[in-house]
Parts: sequence; structure tokens; C-alpha cells
Amino acid sequence: MEFQLNKKTEFPIYQQLKEQIRYFLLNGDLQPGTKLPPPKDLAGYLRINKNTVIVAYKELEKEGVIVTKHGQGTYVSENLPPDPGFKRKQALIELAREALERARELGFGAEELFTVVFSQTVLGLGPKGTRVLFVECNPPDVDFYVASLEKEIRVPVEGCLLADLADRMDDRAAPDVDVVVTTFFHVEDVKAICEPMDKKVIAIMPAPEMSALLQVGQLPPGTKVGFICGTAGSTEAMSGSLGAAGIRHIDYDCIPYSDSEAVAKMLAEVKVVAGCRSVVEEVRKIAPPGVRVMEFGNVLEKGGVELLRKFLLERD
Repeated sequence: MEFQLNKKTEFPIYQQLKEQIRYFLLNGDLQPGTKLPPPKDLAGYLRINKNTVIVAYKELEKEGVIVTKHGQGTYVSENLPPDPGFKRKQALIELAREALERARELGFGAEELFTVVFSQTVLGLGPKGTRVLFVECNPPDVDFYVASLEKEIRVPVEGCLLADLADRMDDRAAPDVDVVVTTFFHVEDVKAICEPMDKKVIAIMPAPEMSALLQVGQLPPGTKVGFICGTAGSTEAMSGSLGAAGIRHIDYDCIPYSDSEAVAKMLAEVKVVAGCRSVVEEVRKIAPPGVRVMEFGNVLEKGGVELLRKFLLERD
């Protein structure tokens, strides 16, 4: 454990000391009951005024982090909240590192990131929360895309089926939605419902998951593969995605799951079938023995997600 100061920043020295002690508790360098350096010794080591250390210690003592024992010195309190565990603390530190890296990618420094976090958490300033609605045509994709979007943009996202969108956006419910997000497959249908209500609609292109592409790419040349999609409209998009990914070494066809006759014929002719996320479990139930069934799901294209993130930042 080694105390450090940045005297070039406008962040007060006493506050730097306070936050370092809290950080040392978080990373395990300080434990409950550990004795802290006397203010005079720490001030001499850091070449600062002893009173600065005293101020930091007094604030931490008021907050219950440390205790002063008369004639013995200053110690980390034995009555701190329960330890969340090493793995969780390390995960929090890693989260902070990722946030700092992301801020730098956007052209901001550590001080700007701290200012935003401090202002929003301590002072209650900043955006009150952008309300994002994500629309897709089937429950598995709604759940998957909502979870992945929330992870990427760090904003709560509500999922909605396309069939339920008109009811969700009725005059009474519409005001609590700020941005509507969907895939390019459904953007025109979503715009027809949402744009008359003056709602911003953003479309993101779905692209095949890398793991699915790798599985298909490893198939022997000439393998007959059937791709079964959730809707007739998505079959064309699937063909386009496979072509864009350079999948040309296999013999494949794309059909909708709703065409039961075509599905039965395909399952009788191929040894490998790939089902979209929305239908793959049903395909597994009807696939004859010897037919390999794999999931061929889409993910939201990263460039589109990044544009959404920037739009939300600018909007706030």
C-alpha cells in the first residue's frame, strides 16, 4: 500500500487521501483494525501540511470508516459493512477500468468521468433516465436483444413485440417512451406506428453471431444446409447475411418455419439445419434422427449500437 497524490489536478488533496483509503479497503490493502499512519508521518511522506491529513481523517471518522483511539492512534473501523467478497470487489474495480477506457475512447479524461459520476450519484444532477423501447417480432429475440442492449448502452430498455406495439403506444402510454429501437427488418412498420406520435425511431442491423458463422464455416464444402427462419421476411435477410459473411462453400436454402411443407421437405433432405433463435427449439423437436440442429442467431451490429449510444449521449 502506497499513498499517492496528484497535485496537478483540481481535486482537493484531502479528498484524494479519503478516496485512497476507501480504495485500499476495496482492493484489500487495508483491513478492519489496521492502524493508519499518524498525520504527521503521512504528511511528511507526501510533503503536504499535516492539517490536510487531519481533515481527511476527521471526515472519514465522521463517516464511520476509521476510529481514533486516544493515545494509540487511528485505525480502520472494526464495524464496517459486511465484506462483499474478493471476486465482487475485483469485478467492481474492473468495471471502473472499463468505464475509464470507454471515456478515453470518447475523448474524455478521468476527471470528466469522475465529475459525471459524482454529479449524478451524489448531487442527483444529469439525465433522469432516457426511456428506450426495443421492438421485435418474437419473444426470444426481444429478450436477447434487450439484455444485450442494456449491457452495451447502460440504460434500461423495455422490450415490446411488434404485434403489441400499437397498444403499447396508445395516447395514454406513449409519453413514457423517448426512443424506439428496432431492427431494419421491422423499421417501416415501427415508423408507421411511432412517427405520427413524434417518437424517434432508430434501426440497427442484425448480423449473425460469430460463433454461428464459425460453425457454418467449418462445415465441409458442398454440405447441404437448411436455414429455418421465424418469418418469411427474415429469410431474405438471412440469405443476405450469409452472402455478406462470405458463406459460399455450402449448398443452402432459407425458408420460413411457417411453411410446414417446405420445412418437412428440407428436414428430409439435409444433414444440417440451422434455426433462428425464435424457432430453433421447435425445429429440434421435429428434426429426424441424424440431422444436426444448430442455432443460428443474430446479434445487433456493433456500429449501430455505437450510433445509438452516441445519440443517447447527445440527447442527454
